[in-house]
Amino acid sequence: MLKRNDKCYCGSGKKYKNCCMDKDKVDKVEILNNKALDSKKEKIDKKYTESIVKLSGYLEELIRKDDKIRKHQEEAKETFFDENTKDDEAAARFFASYFSYDYVIGKDMTPAIYILNKKKFNSTEKRIISNCVNSYPSLFEIDSVDGREVTIKDLFTGKKYNTLDSKILGEFTKGDYLIARPVLIDDTYILIDLTIRIQAETKDVIYNSIMEAYESSKPNQVSMEYFVMVNTLFFYKYIVQLLQMSDYVESEDDDQESKESSKEESAENIEETQTEDLAENTEETKAKEETVEETQPADEVSNSQEDEMTKILKEKIEDSSVLEAVIKLWKDVAGKTEITGSENGWASGLEYHYRKSIGESVTQTAIAKNYGVSASTLAKRNKEITSLVSISE
Repeated sequence: MLKRNDKCYCGSGKKYKNCCMDKDKVDKVEILNNKALDSKKEKIDKKYTESIVKLSGYLEELIRKDDKIRKHQEEAKETFFDENTKDDEAAARFFASYFSYDYVIGKDMTPAIYILNKKKFNSTEKRIISNCVNSYPSLFEIDSVDGREVTIKDLFTGKKYNTLDSKILGEFTKGDYLIARPVLIDDTYILIDLTIRIQAETKDVIYNSIMEAYESSKPNQVSMEYFVMVNTLFFYKYIVQLLQMSDYVESEDDDQESKESSKEESAENIEETQTEDLAENTEETKAKEETVEETQPADEVSNSQEDEMTKILKEKIEDSSVLEAVIKLWKDVAGKTEITGSENGWASGLEYHYRKSIGESVTQTAIAKNYGVSASTLAKRNKEITSLVSISE
């Protein structure tokens, strides 16, 4: 063991006490501190997992045996899901939290509260489940990053949350924006569900939408925090929309290498999501589109447009049988709606829609890349196509 007056191991020629000794002491303290924080995080995660597994078991049993609760679940699903998300694994995961903690089944009671009143839980489990019910997803900014400890700030309330979820937030830096749901466990917050990074433009769309809704109903609201808390469905739908646009959830038939590649691309696509993609259905955006874009009646699609689409599809699709089917689909779609926007965007949506309809294992990310468009554009066109036609095998 190196002594104070020994030469320092770094090769400087100085005595250890005059060289690296103080630095080593600091490093040792940091290592011990990190070990303590890691141990604390492990204990917190264990408490949370045990409590939620127990709650989930009771809830599954309740849904099986209680017709009223089962009916509430079906009603909640109708509110939460649409045609594009009903089989989505990520959406199902978020729905589980939404239904347990947020969906009111009567007398200001959620399923989690109902179960707490009916089943036996110890004091720790009760506190954790109650904190889950009192939590809510919101829009956050990374306020500070200090090793294992990260502080996030709610952009609506200004409230700050200290978390040890540095692994989840490992790629985040101060000033980044995210949607998350923090839950208090002991004296530290953990982030449940899936935490998703968003770019500034997307943050502005979500923030402005919430603030506009809050201001319009302000006389009836107790506080901004309460308003955000009772509008959890809004945030969950935004998260699912972002994940769908990024094609985050892959088919089980995809090979592992393809999955990993797609997930990396998905993270990029989430950050590339543009404001108009998320605000597309607002009246303001519709008005802009009507003013700026030239539209063609559905029954008057120009020959030049049809020729251009056929040309694009022929360049991108090698399989002649698939090409023929996609061109047929295109003619069907063009006869039922006004065609505006990029031909490549429509072409990518057409191919993806058809290949999915015949059971192929394809991803939005891969096909969108082939056409030089974003996965969000493909997802948007696929949704429109799905609402217009149904392809039989």
